[in-house]
Amino acid sequence: MNVESTQWIFNASTGMIVTGGLLFLVYLFISIYHLKQTHFTPMRLLTEGLKLVGAVFLFLTLLQPEIHQRSAKHDEAKIAVLIDKTDSMTTEDVRIDGQSYTRTSWVEDLQKTDAWAKMGEEVGIELFEIGHEENPVLKETDLASSIARAREVEQLAAVLVVSDGAHNAVKSPLPEFLRLAESEVPAYSIEVGAETRLPDLILEPVEFPTYSIMNEAMVLPIRVSNTLMEDAPVEVVLLADGSPVARQSIQVPAGGSEDTSLRWVPRVEGAVPLTVMVETHPLENFEENNVQSAEVDIRKTLIRVLVIDSVPRWEFRFLRNALYRDPGVQVDSLLIHPQLGPQSGPGYLSAFPVSRDAWSSYDVIFLGDVGLGNNELKPEDLRNIELLVREQGSGLVFLPGPRGGHLRLRNTPLETLMPVEYDDRFPEGVGLDLEMRMSLTREGKEHLLTQLHSSASRNQQIWRRLPGFYWYAGIARARIGSEVLATHASQRNENGRIPLLATRNAGTGHVLFMGTDAAWRWRKGVEDLYHYRFWGQVVRWMAHKRHMFGEEGARVFIQPERPEVGQEVTMTLSLRGAMALSEEVPFRLRLTNAQNEVVSPDVTPMEGGGSYQSQWVPDSPGPVTLELLPANGEGDAWFSTEFTVEGDVPEEIGVPVRPELLREMAQITGGESVTEEEASRLLETLARLPRQQMVLTVDRIWQNPLWILAVFAFFGLYWILRKRQGWI
Repeated sequence: MNVESTQWIFNASTGMIVTGGLLFLVYLFISIYHLKQTHFTPMRLLTEGLKLVGAVFLFLTLLQPEIHQRSAKHDEAKIAVLIDKTDSMTTEDVRIDGQSYTRTSWVEDLQKTDAWAKMGEEVGIELFEIGHEENPVLKETDLASSIARAREVEQLAAVLVVSDGAHNAVKSPLPEFLRLAESEVPAYSIEVGAETRLPDLILEPVEFPTYSIMNEAMVLPIRVSNTLMEDAPVEVVLLADGSPVARQSIQVPAGGSEDTSLRWVPRVEGAVPLTVMVETHPLENFEENNVQSAEVDIRKTLIRVLVIDSVPRWEFRFLRNALYRDPGVQVDSLLIHPQLGPQSGPGYLSAFPVSRDAWSSYDVIFLGDVGLGNNELKPEDLRNIELLVREQGSGLVFLPGPRGGHLRLRNTPLETLMPVEYDDRFPEGVGLDLEMRMSLTREGKEHLLTQLHSSASRNQQIWRRLPGFYWYAGIARARIGSEVLATHASQRNENGRIPLLATRNAGTGHVLFMGTDAAWRWRKGVEDLYHYRFWGQVVRWMAHKRHMFGEEGARVFIQPERPEVGQEVTMTLSLRGAMALSEEVPFRLRLTNAQNEVVSPDVTPMEGGGSYQSQWVPDSPGPVTLELLPANGEGDAWFSTEFTVEGDVPEEIGVPVRPELLREMAQITGGESVTEEEASRLLETLARLPRQQMVLTVDRIWQNPLWILAVFAFFGLYWILRKRQGWI
């Protein structure tokens, strides 16, 4: 190799250079002063000279000098070609002469062209595949690892990446780009695919429930997107075990999306495969994203509800009546009048349940115009309600009233569960002479609780026409972390629109706040149609987690409900009976995945007793069996349930090309990024690469052992001579 250039580089910071220079000048001044004092005798000149040379070496060491030599290597240069073979390359969006081709097939055709063959004849080629081999379970596309392999090629003159630019690995490829630039190896790329979506109808991800209740309506929110050039009439169909059970016709605007929902009442118990499909359009390019499927467990179960209030106001009466007539709900009532005490009658309790087994049996509690003290609820009652929601996944509905009982829940365990903050200026709420209405928020228009019709547009019309209210609670604002579903249609305060319907997650349970006492008025002209549907959806939504893995003696809550690979899963376990009273963890947790791999994560007791929590991160998709075994590890499992870990496939098929990383790589390394139309020109450019390769050699002088030895040698001779002269 012939040395083309040599360059000295100093890596020290500006501050270090300035500081070192000042110290060296100070030393030089002191040294000259000493020489003047000794009249420049030969021995003084020798010793000071040795010390000066040592100081120069030390100063240069602080500057971290390096010698960069560039040499020309005249062997045959090679190009590392990285070809993307990942899932996204199966997207069929390459258009040639009116025909559509997949990105992979276009690359295969490119490799058969004369331009590719000529490049291979003129320059050596090393082929690499960009695949999912780095993490096949998560289907990661790791561009950084692929470039790292390419850099190991000897006599590397350039890198060519043929890809759609999809990179979804955690590790950034930027450091690899910089290493290529440092080695003066340019990187080129051919961007394969369209930068905009081709005409298509897309069924967005459907949130299938883990389970549903037999003979009860199951509602699936649906969203369909349209990238066609025209509005499209769409038929959305729900199939249960291969048979259509529900369908909905919608009109999806061009370039937009439309929301709807499918409603189905399962009549058979057991696991049922469900499929949501969008009927194909003659102008769309992809049919794979028109279908989504999942298996849903249909169960025969009963939701237990407790309704608590102080006086039998209209809201209490019609709510209790609606739930009482619901065949899937068992209702108990507790009516605590401050002067008359608890009321009696069929389905009425004489007091809030005392034992853990009794109060933990409720899936949903409605808390009306009652509070702490005043012959109503006791501190231990409120504490038990909090534990029921936080640790056992039950739901809590706040229904304040004009007596202001909700204000007596402040500074109690229930205050932190409230989705809103009350306004002290209106302890008894705000009474109205004119009828007012609620207005759905953007979140409220899409939430399951507010779906009074399967059509999104029709649902909004219903909410606008629902009978209004003449009283609402004094509310200052929604708490951070709450989701506001509806606000006062016209009234505002300094914090904005007044929230009247809001939800909040609390531990493993849900909390709902209804700021008016007039939902019963929704029956006007339609009887029970909307009133029954709304409260029926509320109790089922809140009881969902409780019944997901319910079984006698134990209950498990999985968060998130459908976990994905690599996502932390929080498992909350609630025990009943005598085991719930144990001070130690009375069981051992065992998880078995689809590959029969067994793990036993640690379990931590939660406050209140009887509830425990554990975390686990799954590394593979498929069914997972959760078992509780005796604490000593002996004997069979006394509780078992199963949940599913979804396979996380972050690379989507049908999405546009993502050229940003490819263009950044080319810019940093001095290469070029082109589209398919310019691919032949780029290949011809690469075929004309120079036959010689510039090799950079870096010699770090300040780290060389001989350099360090020289520093010690000069200072050592200086001290030896001083010693021999008797100067120290």
